[in-house]
Amino acid sequence: MSRLRATFSVEHLVSRILLFGGLLGIGVVLLGLVLYAAHGGFRHHVLDLTRRPAGHPPGVFVSVRQVTGGLASRPIDPLALSALGLVILMVTPAVAVAAALPAFWCTGDRRYALIALVVLAMLALSATLAGSVH
Repeated sequence: MSRLRATFSVEHLVSRILLFGGLLGIGVVLLGLVLYAAHGGFRHHVLDLTRRPAGHPPGVFVSVRQVTGGLASRPIDPLALSALGLVILMVTPAVAVAAALPAFWCTGDRRYALIALVVLAMLALSATLAGSVH
């Protein structure tokens, strides 16, 4: 019975991380969109398909470094805030897996801890190979 209860607490932990991470990410995206609209962002063409010499149209963030640069600028770039919300949404499942690993280990469920470790390693490898960690 205690093992079932311990598994429930791991599931509860993971579900809370996913719920609050998702809500936080959606809230940050919406806040960025509201700020973008408040600064008159929707009066211009939202989608500009012309190529720029720099390679990316203005307002497009393709790395975490660009997002942090947009957040560090004053005033804060609203599109960078929305991009931060998307980053939060993408990182939330990895955080849940990372939290589940020690929780499974502490409850004595070594098989699921090993599975969580393999999944976490695959997520880290795919993020590294995709070039998102720069």
